[in-house]
Amino acid sequence: MSRIRIEATLKTLATKNPPFADFNIQSEEPKEQENNDVESLSEEAEAQARAEAAALEQDKGVTRIEALFGLFPIIKSQRWLTSIFTDIVFGKGWGLYSLWASIGLIAYVYSLSRSTTAYYAQFATSSFGKHTIVGTIGVINGILNGVAPPFIAKIADLWSRPHALLLAIACYVIGYAMCAGAHNIQTVVAGQVFYTLGNAGISFLNSLLIADITSMQWRAFVDGAVNLPYVLNAFVAGYIVSDINAYSVNGWRWGYGMFCILLPVCMSPALIVLLIGDHRAKKLGALSLASSSKARREQLALTGQPEAVEEDETAGMNAWGKLGFYWTRLNVFGFLLMGFAFALLLTPMTLYTTAKGGYKNPSLIAMLVIGGVLFICWGIWDGFFAPYPFMPKRVFNRTFLACLIADFFYYFSSYLVDGYFSSWVYVIVDWNDRNYAFFNNTVTVAMCGFAVFFGLLIRYTHRYKVLQVIGLAIRVVGMGLTYRATLQATDAVLVVSQVLIGFGGAISVIASYIGVQGSVPHQDMAIATAVLNLWASIGSSISIAISASVWNKQVPAHLDKYLGSTYNATELADIFGSIYIARLTEPRDLVKKAYMESVSPLFLAGLITSFCSVIAALFASNYYCGQNHNAIEDKVIKFRNTDEIMEIQKDVKEIVKEERH
Repeated sequence: MSRIRIEATLKTLATKNPPFADFNIQSEEPKEQENNDVESLSEEAEAQARAEAAALEQDKGVTRIEALFGLFPIIKSQRWLTSIFTDIVFGKGWGLYSLWASIGLIAYVYSLSRSTTAYYAQFATSSFGKHTIVGTIGVINGILNGVAPPFIAKIADLWSRPHALLLAIACYVIGYAMCAGAHNIQTVVAGQVFYTLGNAGISFLNSLLIADITSMQWRAFVDGAVNLPYVLNAFVAGYIVSDINAYSVNGWRWGYGMFCILLPVCMSPALIVLLIGDHRAKKLGALSLASSSKARREQLALTGQPEAVEEDETAGMNAWGKLGFYWTRLNVFGFLLMGFAFALLLTPMTLYTTAKGGYKNPSLIAMLVIGGVLFICWGIWDGFFAPYPFMPKRVFNRTFLACLIADFFYYFSSYLVDGYFSSWVYVIVDWNDRNYAFFNNTVTVAMCGFAVFFGLLIRYTHRYKVLQVIGLAIRVVGMGLTYRATLQATDAVLVVSQVLIGFGGAISVIASYIGVQGSVPHQDMAIATAVLNLWASIGSSISIAISASVWNKQVPAHLDKYLGSTYNATELADIFGSIYIARLTEPRDLVKKAYMESVSPLFLAGLITSFCSVIAALFASNYYCGQNHNAIEDKVIKFRNTDEIMEIQKDVKEIVKEERH
């Protein structure tokens, strides 16, 4: 009995599996992986990270997804290895294939929703004569897109992925139902709040499921492939929008309403598969073993007798005890502090032009002061007092920080332009509704189309950093062309700028996820990804607030400058309040000039700040993207049938016993 025997067994079985499901002992990885370049973690730092990862107690949600799809830790010692966990619920059978099919279905209907409804808000607000409130909605959505993922991540870890997904779907449907039936602007805004919570949760959880069950070398490709429906739906969306007349005064209502039915129906298969898997995992006793720390996993793996009952941490508690437990574990207090802080700090920037006295308005001053105090309190609470913080210190390594800063400025620069970009284009370009919808999806098509290509490059080069830097540099060129469009907005300049931005963004977004997820253990992957999303959304929220402030000040001023002699103040207010009216107002050349000059400072600022992402990306570690789940733990993705699992398990346990004796 020797290590050679088990390696031979593994090599034989490896030929029967798809490439993204290969199992390899780490010593069999290419030499390049063992000798990462100078930018990788030092041996001491990596050893410390591995030790901390092994000592972590896993949450139930992480354990369940590992048990379902075979994420196996191999914890090495000086004499090769000391423990191995090889329980599995769904091998290479119907469960695995059903999950992939259901993820694909989620991706399709979600992309169809995003491709059609993403631009309805500007028409919904215009139908009530309140187009200026688009900026406020954008800030609120940006804040919720940031604060929701950490909360959803905690639910996904504490309970399970399907429970979190069910909550997200409920919020999504409630939000769109409110928008579809809205009789005033307040209901539209409230509906957007619920929708954004659900939308952020669905998007985050779909990405999290992919990251849960893919290795580093295949993650970018799979993520890109799952987003390919955006390419198809970019063209389908134009016909849907045109057929339901979505850009009319009330047509957008049908656009929102149809997804109240489509989305929950199409997401049901994924929920069913995951819930069945949870039930089977409990019956197999897979959950107790994986959720333990290193010492307990080692002991149970050697005996082959994992406990059959999943521990309930709230057992014996009364209702108040359970409420306190979940209040603490979900960090609800921190969630409220964070949400109110950012809302109070950023919302005044979108309201000051309509508030009496501007920033001197007592209400706005109070919002800014209270928001600042709450922000400081949140930082102190999460950093020093929260038992389960949103941003645990252990995830803040160099790569995490580099990717976080790169993404922050990526979204900050993007939304200086994108905050009112589609409204601006609608006014200055004479396209029909179908072509306008096609153009709005140009960046999405470019990002999703090129993402698959870049995913394959990462698979075969096993590196991500150089591609990310190149992609961000290309995006800078696209931002430059967008600024050029403020001087001469030809169809060619507008389209090419969006293609280049999408091309560069395709690799940057995926690479940031790979870097962050590779730099932490699986237990911390959800929260690390959520924190990345949080700061990306903070960046977008700040820039949306800035763009709203500039738009609400500059557009009325330039309309008065060029059209003041033709229209009175009330008529100018009507033009500013509705892009429908602005597009039909004569003389067209003066209207275009007013809008183009108004956005020029925003587009220039977006170009300048886009360079910051390139600089930040240079400081990330260039991890080897191999068969491991991340660069910290010795966990690999294995999808095998029951006979293969039992054969490996039997041989490995015998070797472990011999090594220990």
